Amino acid sequence: MAVVALDNICKSYGAYSAVRDVNITVADGEFMVLLGPSGCGKSTTLRMIAGLESITSGTLSIDDACMNGVPAKNRDIAMVFQSYALYPHMTVRNNLGFGLKRRQTDRAVVKRRVDEVAASIGLTEYLDRKPHALSGGQRQRVALGRAIVRDPKVFLFDEPLSNLDAALRVSTRAELVRLHRDLSATMIYVTHDQVEAMTMGDRVCIMSDGEVAQIGRPMDVYLNPASTFVAGFLGNPPMNLMPATTDEGGIQTGSGRLAHAGFAPGRKVTFGIRPEDLTSTDDAAQSVISGRVISLEPLGAETLIHVDAGGDKPVIVRGGRIAAAEIDHTIHLSCDPALARFFDPQSGVAIQPGVSQ
Repeated sequence: MAVVALDNICKSYGAYSAVRDVNITVADGEFMVLLGPSGCGKSTTLRMIAGLESITSGTLSIDDACMNGVPAKNRDIAMVFQSYALYPHMTVRNNLGFGLKRRQTDRAVVKRRVDEVAASIGLTEYLDRKPHALSGGQRQRVALGRAIVRDPKVFLFDEPLSNLDAALRVSTRAELVRLHRDLSATMIYVTHDQVEAMTMGDRVCIMSDGEVAQIGRPMDVYLNPASTFVAGFLGNPPMNLMPATTDEGGIQTGSGRLAHAGFAPGRKVTFGIRPEDLTSTDDAAQSVISGRVISLEPLGAETLIHVDAGGDKPVIVRGGRIAAAEIDHTIHLSCDPALARFFDPQSGVAIQPGVSQ
């Protein structure tokens, strides 16, 4: 496989800067997920790696070899697209073997590789069918198989599960994770779906407005977001964020107080807490947030409790299967101070108590 390194990569379209100073190193055999909202630059970054977009400035290297200006066909990269990009007039067998045939690979080798890959991803019985006779999930497997057959240095995926229904996305996620494990392949995967990022990636790179917002292992990023953007983007529901002011030995949220050492009094901060880290308490004096329950969302295994605590957005609490709350009743919420996160209200950057910023 291969190491992929992006060093200060930028992409501009005239005066518009789509990607700015992106620095990412994907280790040999790593599954890296590029995650972010629409328009954040993740697909443009992937297309630059593939050679489908030119690089305005910076250096892209694969195994220490500079790829700037190298044609896509010479990069030894396979890309799986959201739209599948299958040849409609070809059978599954011919779609799978097309790349090898273009390389003038021996026919016997092509047949063997196609048969092996088809068996590994459950396509053997469909080899003589054309794409129009396949389901969406089967077409996605053909697109994936066509990439695997080539045995490339790097696999690139651009929102490959977006066109699948919810149940099929779950099974295909598991299949991709299994394939990554079996192939020990270097994979770079673009998505806007945080569930895909959390469940599939060895590491996740969150992008915002053309820049890297944070890179790390999924749970590390989830638990310790580097900014309010990351805190609000990763997680469903996202982290609760609200203005607060420090006092002697704690913070005041406007509807409660959290004892927390390390801040000088009188400082304005943004207080963050995950919905699952809030619990109800009967002791109003111990609550960090108090407010009126405005809605309940029963989801089967859990219930989301929406609380009006006087802020711009309701506070969301992840409760149990049967929520200990009633609409229009007041609820008092507490949390473990160790689970609280704090951010600068101007820059949105995470801050640590006791550390001068």
